[in-house]
Amino acid sequence: MLSVVLFDLDQTLLRTGGAGVIAMNRAFQELFGVADALSGIRYAGRTDPSIFREALALHGIDGNFEELLASFKERYLWHLERTLWETEGHVLPGIPELLTALRQRPDVALGLATGNFREGARLKLRRYGLDEHLQHGAFGDDSEDRAELVAVAARRAAQGREASRVLVVGDTPLDIEAALACGYVPVGVATGYYSEDDLRAAGAALTFPHFGDWQRALPRLLAAPDAQPSR
Repeated sequence: MLSVVLFDLDQTLLRTGGAGVIAMNRAFQELFGVADALSGIRYAGRTDPSIFREALALHGIDGNFEELLASFKERYLWHLERTLWETEGHVLPGIPELLTALRQRPDVALGLATGNFREGARLKLRRYGLDEHLQHGAFGDDSEDRAELVAVAARRAAQGREASRVLVVGDTPLDIEAALACGYVPVGVATGYYSEDDLRAAGAALTFPHFGDWQRALPRLLAAPDAQPSR
């Protein structure tokens, strides 16, 4: 029986010290002349295209969205490759060990389900040494809709095998909602802006404060209930 385990990226696996937001602001200012364009925009759990779409609307910028997005992505990635080395980020506790242990199990397929642009995610993973663990997944390029993105990630991670269950691990209510929309098992980790209570309220079947104690977390994760326990 195959279990697919999908991880979100930012605040779930690692923190970049704001490198992504800095790069987005620089790219937006370069293209449209607006400084601090993302100020006031909530981006936790969002896809990069949806964040860009909101920034355009906020600043009254019209045009062909796909063309504007392509230009923005190119400049954003150029800046991100540099800001990742300007900021102080880190891998979150227990993540390398947990990913290694999951990869070694023949009954588990790992995947990434992130709203980052594909190449942006790869840059972040390489910068913090996690790229070898997560070879398959879905990204903001695949869909602005988080639930669609998660479904694509599950199919890619399974690589043609039939999965008996899919677990989605993330730090925001949007991750939880996307998992529920797909009929997957939502697992919350409170290493971002939301508490375990927030994630349970969103419908998480299981929550962790972090994965620092990864040896205890691993069996709990794989035994996560299919529905939120009654309280």
